[in-house]
Amino acid sequence: MYKTYSIMQKLWLFIKLFTPMCITQFSLVGGTFIAIFLTGQYSTIDLAGVATGYNLWLLFYIFAQGTLMGITPIIAQLLGAQKTDTIPTIIYQGFYIATVLAMTILLLGIFGLKPLLNFLNLEPAATAVCLEYLKAFALGLFPLLWVNTLRNTVDAHGLTHYSMAIVVTSFVVNVFLNYSLIFGHFGFPEIGGVGAGYGIAGACWTNFILFSAVILFHPKLKEYRIYKDYFGPHWHYIREQLQVGLPIGFSIFFEASIFSIAGLLMVHFGSAVVAAHQSVISFTNVFYCLPLSIAMAATIAVGYELGAGREKDAVQYSYISRIVAIVVAIAICGFTFTNMESISSLFTNDEEVYNLIYRFLGYGVFFAAIDAIGTPLQGILRGYKDVKIVFYISLVSYWGVCFPIAYILAKNPAYGPFGVWIGLLASVLAAGILFTWRTWYIQHHKATITK
Repeated sequence: MYKTYSIMQKLWLFIKLFTPMCITQFSLVGGTFIAIFLTGQYSTIDLAGVATGYNLWLLFYIFAQGTLMGITPIIAQLLGAQKTDTIPTIIYQGFYIATVLAMTILLLGIFGLKPLLNFLNLEPAATAVCLEYLKAFALGLFPLLWVNTLRNTVDAHGLTHYSMAIVVTSFVVNVFLNYSLIFGHFGFPEIGGVGAGYGIAGACWTNFILFSAVILFHPKLKEYRIYKDYFGPHWHYIREQLQVGLPIGFSIFFEASIFSIAGLLMVHFGSAVVAAHQSVISFTNVFYCLPLSIAMAATIAVGYELGAGREKDAVQYSYISRIVAIVVAIAICGFTFTNMESISSLFTNDEEVYNLIYRFLGYGVFFAAIDAIGTPLQGILRGYKDVKIVFYISLVSYWGVCFPIAYILAKNPAYGPFGVWIGLLASVLAAGILFTWRTWYIQHHKATITK
């Protein structure tokens, strides 16, 4: 990050931040996309098991990931203010928080997974795949969360192209392991959907090793002496990260939970519906990389300018991010509506699943487009550290709006599984409206009162 003097300079810097982040996010989500795609080609039962397992671990991981994002605006503002002495200590506190979160998720899985799967009444064959898939994934749980602290630190310094290169490398590892283990190629055993779990674990360790190397050897980062000097727990800095990170974590959890709960509601409609729904979710998740990357770039840019005391520049970056988001939303709609048949056939050879995917896609494209406009607003608010209101808006929109509508309509035979998608659409629409209001308030009305 550096000071800019015109709108065009800001737009160019924002694109330089956003583009590597976008490729990074595509690579992260692409691993899951490929896993779902390959598992669907292997068998519908394996796809149902992997999809259910994915929805379960994602629900907790997204909360942990969001909580660890608290470090990004903190470091961005310190860099803007040129106060870097405490950054090494802050990075270590991120490691401590990540370790506690990973241990918590692991314990929940050990003691709560089987009872939950029994409650969901998933088909026995799919249940077996789900359990083995999650056991394999657990091998990479700790590095998965440690990497969040490392990647957020690297990105906050504007070194997003390093994150891009590393995550693309781990994506290649993930795809190779998925293809080799699901189908039994290159001398590996054929273990079906369970291979997707080992693929994720291998990618997690690859990420951790490579990000650690950047922290150790990059000229801007090696001066922090991470892994060389030891910084013990400091409650002051842990509290600061949690004060920023927990509202972010819960906000993202509320949003992610609607996908996971929607996926779990689909279990009651059979394996074909579960497989079709997860295929569409995987497709929309790929597009979600675009607004998410815009949001992350906005957090860094806005936080950096606020740390430097340049509020006008922070507002300009927020408008740039919103314009880019609108362009992205239009592109998502145009691409999907002109390729629905090809997209549907990509995921399955089963005619029943194909027809369901085609029908779900109509809902999925509008969901992705609306979310593309609302998500960057959250990134802007995080840059202002205005995270508590994001928490409340997410709670109202995703749990207060989505869950009741999705549950009631899913129980109505006239809507069935499509009622779940109507609930999803209602939630992102409500969230987009409320986030727009809060962004306007924090930048105009509240700023006027402060002055």
